[in-house]
Amino acid sequence: MKKRVTMTVVAIAASLAAVAAAQNVPPTTGQPADTAPVSSGLSDLDTLTRGCPKAALNAAARRAASVPTQGKYQFSYFNIISDSHHALYEVHFTSNYEGESVLKYCVEIYCQQGWDPKDVKASITVMSNAPQRAAPDTHAGSCGAMHMPANRRTKQ
Repeated sequence: MKKRVTMTVVAIAASLAAVAAAQNVPPTTGQPADTAPVSSGLSDLDTLTRGCPKAALNAAARRAASVPTQGKYQFSYFNIISDSHHALYEVHFTSNYEGESVLKYCVEIYCQQGWDPKDVKASITVMSNAPQRAAPDTHAGSCGAMHMPANRRTKQ
C-alpha cells in the first residue's frame, strides 16, 4: 500500500511538472524561425538612400516642420533634378488638413566625397503653388527650370 501511494504521488508530481512546462512556453509570432522579423520603421529606406539626397530631404523636412499648420505635413514627392556635386532636388509635403496648400521646395546642396551631412549648408527655395500659365509641355514652376540658365542664341 505504501508503494502505491508513493507511485501515485510521483505520477501526480510528474504530470504537474509537465503542465507547468507547457504553460511557460513562449508564444509563437506566426513567422518561421529562420526568417528575420519585419522592420517597423524606415530603416530599409534609410540603408538604401545615399547621404546627399537624405540631407536634402531632411533639410526640406525641417523647413516644412516650421510652417504653421492646422494639420500635419507629410512627405509626398521627391525628384532628383541633378545628382552631381552640385545636387538639386525637388521635395513636396502635403498636409492632412484639406484646406492647406502643398509645400514645394527646391533644395540645392554641394556634396562631394568626404563631406559631412552635419556641416552641409543647404539652400532651400520655396516653389510657387500658383497654377502655371505656360504651355503644358514646359515645366516653368519646376525646380530644374528655376535654376537652369537661360538659353542664349548667338548670331551666326
